[in-house]
Amino acid sequence: MKLTPMDINNKEFKKVLRGYKSEEVDEFLDEVVENYEEVFKENSRLKESLSRSTEQIEHYEKIENTIQNTLLLAQNAAEQARENTQKEADIILKSANDTAQKILDKSHSDVIQINDEYEKVKQEFIKFRAKFRNFMNTQTQTFNELERELTKNYNVSKPIEELELIEEKGIELSNSNIEYIKEEVYTDDMDEIKSFFAKK
Repeated sequence: MKLTPMDINNKEFKKVLRGYKSEEVDEFLDEVVENYEEVFKENSRLKESLSRSTEQIEHYEKIENTIQNTLLLAQNAAEQARENTQKEADIILKSANDTAQKILDKSHSDVIQINDEYEKVKQEFIKFRAKFRNFMNTQTQTFNELERELTKNYNVSKPIEELELIEEKGIELSNSNIEYIKEEVYTDDMDEIKSFFAKK
C-alpha cells in the first residue's frame, strides 16, 4: 500500500500510558509529511520525465527503425539494380560475342567458298587453255598440211614466186598487168582448190 503525504498527515495514534509526547510526535510527523511530500512530488516529476523520455526514446527508435528499413530497402534495391544491370550486361555481351562469332564463321565460310570457286575457275581455265592450245596446234598442223598439199599438188606458190621474182628484177609492170597476172594465177586453179576442200 502506497502512502501519500495526506495519509501520513491524517494518521492518528492511540494515546497510552507512558507513551511518546504527542507534541513531539506531531512535530516529527509534520516534518516527515513535508519531506515525504517533496520526495513524492520529485518522484512524480521524475516519473513524468521518465515517461516523456521513454516516449521520445520510442519515437526515436521508431525513426531509427524506419531509417534502417529505408536503408535496407535502398540497399536491396541497389543490389537488385546491380544484379539486373549485371545480367543485362552479361546478356548484351553474350549476344555481341555470339553475333561476332557468327560473323567470323560466316566470313571464314565465305573465304573458303571464294577460294574453292577461285580454284574451280582456275582449274577450268587451265583445262580450257590446254584444250585451246591443243585446238590451235591442231589447226596449225592442219593448215600446214593443207599448205603443203596445195604447194605439192597445185603449185599454188609458184606463180606468186615468179611474180615476186619479176618485181625483184625491176621489170616494170602496170597495175593492170599485175592484177591480170594475179587473176590468171588464182582463176586457173580455183576450181581444183574448191574441189580439194570439198573432198576434205
